Amino acid sequence: MATIEISDTGIAVMCDIARTAGFDLDANKQAVVERLISQGLVAETGKHEPDPKYEVTAKGQRELDARGVGVNEA
Repeated sequence: MATIEISDTGIAVMCDIARTAGFDLDANKQAVVERLISQGLVAETGKHEPDPKYEVTAKGQRELDARGVGVNEA
């Protein structure tokens, strides 16, 4: 299985989403999130603050795992 092309910023945003209930989205990060959603790596939860608005999908987690990116939620 080939890995999907994800920028370093995309990886960082996915890690932020996985680690925190909420994070600040500036225009640049919002564009990255939209791209990650279109790739099936991130999904909107449909929840409202204080719950997380986005989550890393199983596909996104597999991509992080394939790159050796560990996300510690503790």
